[in-house]
Amino acid sequence: MKKPIYFVIGMAFLIILAVTFTVFDESTEIQNEDKEEPEVMITGTPADKYSPDEREQHCGSSNAKTNQYIKEFKIPTPCTQPLSIIADSEGKIWFTQTNTGNIAMFDPTSEEFTEYPNDMWSLNSASMMWGIAFTDDNEIWFTDDKYGSMWRFSIPNEEYSKFEIKGKSGKSSPQKIGLYNDNFVINDFTGKQIVVLNHEKLDDGQYADSTLSVPDGFFTSQAVVDSDGYMWFIMWKYQKEVILVKTNSNTQEVEQFPLPTSIQAPNGVALGPLGSLWIADTAGNSFYKFNPEDEKVIEFVTSKPSVTTYGNASGLIKTPISRPYWNAFDSDGNMWFNQQTGNRLAVFNPSSESLIEYDIPSKNPSWSDCGDMIDCGLSQSFGFAFKGDEIWFTEWVENNIGVLDSSITIPISLETKNKIISIKQGQQKEILVTAVPELNQSIDLILTGNSNSELIKVNTKTESTNVRDQPIEIPVTIFVDENIHQGIYKILIGTQIPDVSVSTYVTVKVI
Repeated sequence: MKKPIYFVIGMAFLIILAVTFTVFDESTEIQNEDKEEPEVMITGTPADKYSPDEREQHCGSSNAKTNQYIKEFKIPTPCTQPLSIIADSEGKIWFTQTNTGNIAMFDPTSEEFTEYPNDMWSLNSASMMWGIAFTDDNEIWFTDDKYGSMWRFSIPNEEYSKFEIKGKSGKSSPQKIGLYNDNFVINDFTGKQIVVLNHEKLDDGQYADSTLSVPDGFFTSQAVVDSDGYMWFIMWKYQKEVILVKTNSNTQEVEQFPLPTSIQAPNGVALGPLGSLWIADTAGNSFYKFNPEDEKVIEFVTSKPSVTTYGNASGLIKTPISRPYWNAFDSDGNMWFNQQTGNRLAVFNPSSESLIEYDIPSKNPSWSDCGDMIDCGLSQSFGFAFKGDEIWFTEWVENNIGVLDSSITIPISLETKNKIISIKQGQQKEILVTAVPELNQSIDLILTGNSNSELIKVNTKTESTNVRDQPIEIPVTIFVDENIHQGIYKILIGTQIPDVSVSTYVTVKVI
């Protein structure tokens, strides 16, 4: 039986992902006025917020799954729609349930869930809870876009409190939370502001905010604060204008840096270990590095999504994209980010400029153009959190949480001797990519290439190369069209092996 197509293009997915559109055929309604209404199955669970034919789309399509690197856990209550997630000081995993308003806890040792009912919740629909924070006084704080609020859950008392985010105009839509010097920094996505709330004052029942307003028509990205106390965020209009903002609340300084228009939906912003800002662009395949010293922007493209994520049964999807959404750096200085429509968790090493993209096992076919394809779709994984070598994450439409063990050795790595090459317009150059075995096993691989420009072509061998116990050099040819602009381009060369994609970047200077 064919699955319905629910894949969404552009800003409809980016801005109002939490809203489900139900289209009624008026003529069908008229014809069926005299017919007996079908009996609706009542489950007594959050799944009842959806009609029976919508439940697989929103509540999960399969059991929890496992691959070499990832293990998933099914949440006992159906259709909770988990989103943001964090680890506490004792290693317990906490996450929001957007379809219930509850906070839930998972104990990795016992592998048991505890879900805490929120008696203050009255919504009969999901609310996107993008942001979450754990404080030293054993509290979980999270945002809520439908209520336009910030919530507190006291772990010792098992009690909820709600604090309304006061919008400058209209309803607020708080997203991500950053915790800096006991202050919560929250981007109000559609409310045209960045909000700063003091944790201690909130605990004392005082709502005292400091806000930075942005002009009408702009969305706001995640906000971060550097070691010198400067706040960085992006205000943007989809496909029109993207401005990076640097501000200091003490000195009232504000600097603005126009960013390339190729950045269309910059949701995630993270500070790198050397002071660079890294931006995840949800409207495409790329993430970007901004260097504050020279104000240069460098684009890094991800691997192309697997056909098992988007399906393309209709043939309408010409350029599938991975949609990097949120990003964060771990304690080793590596940047992790989720690929919303790539159905992957990815880690980028800024020093070696290497990329590893882990495939998430679960796939919900209702969010892709799967047709009759088996094992196709998206889990809609958004939130992730670090716990040592483990990366814990949520699957919004599969009702799972999962854990990725980054300490597991990947059987192969890729290297290049010349990380920077110069190519004249209209010419090509061959490079050698070295496949290095990391485990004593035989692997057949085929290299692929990807770039951020259609005017750069990467040609690789079509037959597979066997790698066993010695490094092997594989030729790759990079062709540069004569019409391309001169400049610097990052080319991704990688290979897909079971459950993971392994890649390295080459810098091409077009001269």
